[in-house]
Amino acid sequence: MDIGLLETKDAHNTGSECRLIQADGKVSEAFVVVQGLDSDAYRIAKRKQRNKIVSLREKNVDFDEYDFFSMDVNFAAEIINGWGNITQDGKPIKFTKAAVKKFLLNSPVNVDRVLEFCGERVNFTKG
Repeated sequence: MDIGLLETKDAHNTGSECRLIQADGKVSEAFVVVQGLDSDAYRIAKRKQRNKIVSLREKNVDFDEYDFFSMDVNFAAEIINGWGNITQDGKPIKFTKAAVKKFLLNSPVNVDRVLEFCGERVNFTKG
């Protein structure tokens, strides 16, 4: 078997389109491009998340009372490298990390969507 058929990193670095959920619960035409588990971005985001948890532990933060949502938002923003069909007042919104983070802070359902999508390797492979 050709070794190229076993390699997954390039596909995960490229990412795949993840359709977003509207406020009414329907899947929309809007999407974000999510990088997968085997991507460089995922590994870096995971490292940042672990470092944050270690830092909180060193500060004796009570994890039973800590709201981890901001960490989920940061993680999701780190593994998103583009978007499409996202507008405001009928005009496309330019993709930036700041813009995606602002969006995610106001859309917990899509934070969960991105993290779940990322966790399924099949979303990044053909076949």
